[in-house]
Amino acid sequence: MGEAAREELMNRIAGEIILSNNPGKTMKKWRNLFELTQSEVAKLMKISPSVLSDYENSRRRSPGTLFVKKFVYALIEADARRGGIHIKRYASLHRNLSSAIIDMDEYEDPRSVSEIIDAVDGEVLAGGAWLRIPLYGYTVIDSIKAIRYLDGLDFLYLMGKNPMRAFIFTGVTRGRSPVVAARLYPIKPKMIVIHGPPDKDHVDSLAIELAKLENLCFVLSRLRTVDEIVTRLRALKKTSQ
Repeated sequence: MGEAAREELMNRIAGEIILSNNPGKTMKKWRNLFELTQSEVAKLMKISPSVLSDYENSRRRSPGTLFVKKFVYALIEADARRGGIHIKRYASLHRNLSSAIIDMDEYEDPRSVSEIIDAVDGEVLAGGAWLRIPLYGYTVIDSIKAIRYLDGLDFLYLMGKNPMRAFIFTGVTRGRSPVVAARLYPIKPKMIVIHGPPDKDHVDSLAIELAKLENLCFVLSRLRTVDEIVTRLRALKKTSQ
């Protein structure tokens, strides 16, 4: 991973924390995304875990820029020592995916898979055991435009940028392509929602089988329009603030 991409990632994380309405929750989100404990991060920051805990749980005033910088450096350093898997995962590849993305956003407070299912009026087709898994955002994708305009690297970026999120594919006919795309890449989203088939009987049986094999939560949205999906997913962010 190039230094420019790593620097951009660090700036993005730091900027998100500093500009957040709740910096502590955003710090906790990124620490969880990097799969690090408070003790691991605190050790590299040369502070006690209790201090970091106080910031993450808003028991202290918002952290200053120096503290945020140390926190971000600790995330990157800890991950680098483990091979840099999360650095590679989250570092921007400078891809322009706007042609296929209808809407996307992040949640400062994670929303459970179950909450996403309720928001999209979903029917679980596979992965019902993951209802309590936390998700930190969503991406709504126009599947037709994705097929037409995105290449394999674009899909890798979409899937790997933040797997702890819901991917909602609209304009779906049978639902096989999104699951096959997830199956092809080592970094897989935790949840895939499809919109288009009128009911479960119109969903490709192989797609459901593959979702089970890949341990994905696979859901059919029964909402009538894409606008309804976007509105409801955005409403979840408001309830988390």
